[in-house]
Formats: sequence, C-alpha cells, structure tokens
Amino acid sequence: MSRFVIDSDGVVRIDSDVYTTMIINPLDESFLDYVIKPFNKLGELWDKFVITLSGKKIAVFGEREVGKTHLVTFLTTGSLPTEYRQTTGAQKMPSRRFSLEELNLKVKSTLDLSGGDGAYGEWRQLHDEADFVFYLLRADRLIAGDSTVEDRVRKDVRQISGWLEEREKRNARPDFFIIGTHCDLDPEFQGTSPETFGNYSDKFRRLQIVNELINFAGGTQQAKVVLGSMKTVEDTELLVCRVMREAL
Repeated sequence: MSRFVIDSDGVVRIDSDVYTTMIINPLDESFLDYVIKPFNKLGELWDKFVITLSGKKIAVFGEREVGKTHLVTFLTTGSLPTEYRQTTGAQKMPSRRFSLEELNLKVKSTLDLSGGDGAYGEWRQLHDEADFVFYLLRADRLIAGDSTVEDRVRKDVRQISGWLEEREKRNARPDFFIIGTHCDLDPEFQGTSPETFGNYSDKFRRLQIVNELINFAGGTQQAKVVLGSMKTVEDTELLVCRVMREAL
C-alpha cells in the first residue's frame, strides 16, 4: 500500500512522485482563520467527522495529473493533526494525530478518460454508489485561461450534473465538491499571504468557467468549492481538513 515517506533529506515521497517540504509561517488573525482554526478545533470536531463520514463511499473524479492518486492515498492512509501550536511557525503536535484509517472511508477513483466518452460509464457507476463526489481539477490552469482544460472540465461536469439531478429526484443526491488543486503553481498564489487568501479564493470563484461548473452542479448551495495544494503533506492536510469541515 502506498504511504508517505519522509527521506533524511526532508523530501516527501509518495510512490514515484516527489514533493518538497514547506514550513507554514506567520501569524496574524487571518492566519488563524486560514490555517490554525481548521485544526485547533479538530479535536472537538472529530466525533462529528466519525459520525458523518465513517464508512462513507467517496468517488474521486478528474483527468490525468490533477492529484487523484495522491488524494485517495491520503484519505485512506494519512492522518490529521489535532492542533497547531504557535512558535516561530506553525508546528504540529507530533503525538496528537487522528488517523483517517479510523474513518474506514470507501474511496474509489476512476481510470483516466480516453479520447472517447466510453469511460464515463465507469464514472457513472461510481457516482451512483457514492455518498460524496470529489471532482478534482487544475485550478492553476483555469486561472491561466487554458481553454483545453476549460473544455474538458466543462464536459465532465455537464455529465456529472445529469447524474446528480437523477439522484436528487430519488432524494439520494451525493454531496458534490469541486476541488481545485495545484494552486502552488499559480504565481499569484505563491505570493498570497494569509490575509489575502480569501480574495484569491473569491477571484477563483468569479471565473466564468468556475461559475459555469457551479451552475451545472446545482448552484452554490449544492456545489462546494475548495481550493488548495497537495505539494506537501502539510498542504494536503489543510486541503483535506477544509473538505471535511465543508462536509459537516
């Protein structure tokens, strides 16, 4: 089973992918909202996570290289810190962690789509069995205006929206998440401070293509948008914690 391994040189490896470690720094009120608060209440929220998520089925969709394998591996083998403590930076309490294995999540991903639409049948099957549907996309490419990526995600979410509508008629609609990954590759994100992250997130949601995706998926009350990075273990923890909090 694939797991995160930290080498002696401080490089985090998952399978054949290499991610450079990063230290999250500083320390104002918006930093607390952006980083600390998702974690410092995790101890109090864990029981709710267990009740809400334990044994649930999660379908993870998305094209190649959006981070599906990384996210699936983390959801089934990773762990989350119960809190951060402030020192010179945000340091995790190493002895106090919640293992995501305790949630016994049934996480399934899909084969990458070929040029045709045949693989949508597999997506449909996983969608119809899922309690939660995570659609991953390259946020950095949408922000850069990549028309190829726009066309692909538009096509994907149009397909998914029809399935969501059918399940809603049966009062069995899964929770749907649009998860924007690879934000660390966007130059603007690299310069984003904790106090400006909210503006960055709002700007992403205002993109025409993102509005289209949200509308396809039933509007802001039905489609939850979460942004972040999975460049490091810490980044992945933050992203997963935000998703989980949105799921409550």
